[in-house]
Amino acid sequence: MRPRPVWLLAAALLLGRLPAAPVVLADCESVTGWKANAPAAVAAATDAGAGQGAVQVTLPGTVVREIVARGTAAMADWDRYQGISLLVKGDGSANFGCFAVSGGGSDGTYSYVTWFPLRDTTWHRVAVRWADLIPEGQVDPIGTLGALPPSGITVLRCGSRWTIGHNNYPLPQVSFGLDQVQLEETLPEPAATPPLAPLSGVIAKLKAGQPLRIQCMGDSITAGTSLPDRENQRYAVLVGRLLRDWCKNEQIVCESRAVGGAKLSDARAWVPRDFVDAPPDLVTVLYGYNDKSNTQTRDYYRRSLEDYLDRIARVTGGRSAVLLLTCLPGTGPRWSMLDDYAEAVREVAKARSLACFEFQDVLKSVGRDQLEQFFADQAHPNIAGHERLADALAGYLARQAGITPPPPAPKPVVEPGTSRAWNFEEGPGEWRLDGDDVKLVEGTAKSGKLALHFTMTAPAPDHRRAWSPWQAVQPGQTYRIGVQVHYTDVGTGRMGLYVAWRPGLDSDSQPQIAPVRAAAQMLGQWEPVSSEITVPPGVGAMCVLLWSPKEGTGTYWADDVTVEAK
Repeated sequence: MRPRPVWLLAAALLLGRLPAAPVVLADCESVTGWKANAPAAVAAATDAGAGQGAVQVTLPGTVVREIVARGTAAMADWDRYQGISLLVKGDGSANFGCFAVSGGGSDGTYSYVTWFPLRDTTWHRVAVRWADLIPEGQVDPIGTLGALPPSGITVLRCGSRWTIGHNNYPLPQVSFGLDQVQLEETLPEPAATPPLAPLSGVIAKLKAGQPLRIQCMGDSITAGTSLPDRENQRYAVLVGRLLRDWCKNEQIVCESRAVGGAKLSDARAWVPRDFVDAPPDLVTVLYGYNDKSNTQTRDYYRRSLEDYLDRIARVTGGRSAVLLLTCLPGTGPRWSMLDDYAEAVREVAKARSLACFEFQDVLKSVGRDQLEQFFADQAHPNIAGHERLADALAGYLARQAGITPPPPAPKPVVEPGTSRAWNFEEGPGEWRLDGDDVKLVEGTAKSGKLALHFTMTAPAPDHRRAWSPWQAVQPGQTYRIGVQVHYTDVGTGRMGLYVAWRPGLDSDSQPQIAPVRAAAQMLGQWEPVSSEITVPPGVGAMCVLLWSPKEGTGTYWADDVTVEAK
């Protein structure tokens, strides 16, 4: 270690102590002690940032190292430190690496993460204050009152549980060199957080016909999970399409950077990655479903939202406006479970003088008894749901700019197709049953004596499926697809009602599968599962598909499948 300058020693004597040397948590001289969990890998690096050796990490997946135990004196000393740093050598790509620390037990409950760019291919130090390491669970930052202290860190980790990125596409493989992970006694204070840009600037651009970029942030709802063609059907895409049409401005771009399964804590950690390019004019924010599924409290959700907005303001330099969207309802119990989060969103918007659009009301206004027609399952809106959300959000922005959206174009008249129904009393007929777990047997039936029986006692070689006969259809035709389902053992499986589409009856192409609805797994009673679908362009044949995953377990019956032409 270099000798300290004389002036630094003198200053330290006046203050009563010398500055502490960095505490090296991992010198990375060899791969010993580092453990890779597939598909990640760890190897010796070709050069080092400090000392004689370094490790080369390949992600996604995780590479972890435990830290040796330390005595009481060392623990007390560690708690004076303000953050952590690591030497990194990127792979030159536009991607990001991930580093985390955790403690508090083998389950990693107290786990904190940061993401950093990999474009720089020289060794450089990445330093992070404790406040900028984002908790992966419902805990407060390292070193704050009641939270994990620095001395509680027991595990270093490269990578995370995430294998998907924006719009649920797989994360690319990345690689980076890692060396000399150490605690830092002092780190610079962060710059002051600028205010977010006002929505009025966005509205002015709409009025003036100027270029406008909207970035929609959220989870699988925003990503378009459950849509047969999410690249063209998610509400973000539809909003851009509507605004370009209504405003006569082809320079309007609206894109999703959502990730299925994301919570606000994930979004907070991803801010450097999600806002790496030029700041968008407008950011819409819609999170909550997964926060609720992870039992995060209303207070924690609100604090996470506040922190997320601060991070957006800092990384964009206050050049982006934010439009908060109130949390959507879901079907079943999720009709009301996100109401507290929605109220928190309204409170944050009011406290910070931000625009807030009542996305929740767009779907709740149809009524609980009608909501399911806009959902593919308990969480995810179907095509009709995304269209309804897009019409409302684009209409809100257009009207703010004094632009009246034209009435929707009448849908072309399409002759009703053929309705069909199967109660299986005459046997399977032309139905195709895949797998030994799917049989037509007597027992529990909604009507008559026979019903399809899915008996899933162990993981199977392939998915369990029952296919109806194919029938001719035309683009634009609407059908209500339905089935009666009766669970006798829920297990870990789930039954889904789907349709399969092909260009025509004589086509042997791979069918395109589109979800209709998932069963709610109501044990011990018959449950009607149905929803409307509209045949998309290019489709000339359709069949009904009952599906359960190959890894699922449980037992259910299916009866009275219907295809009702509307």
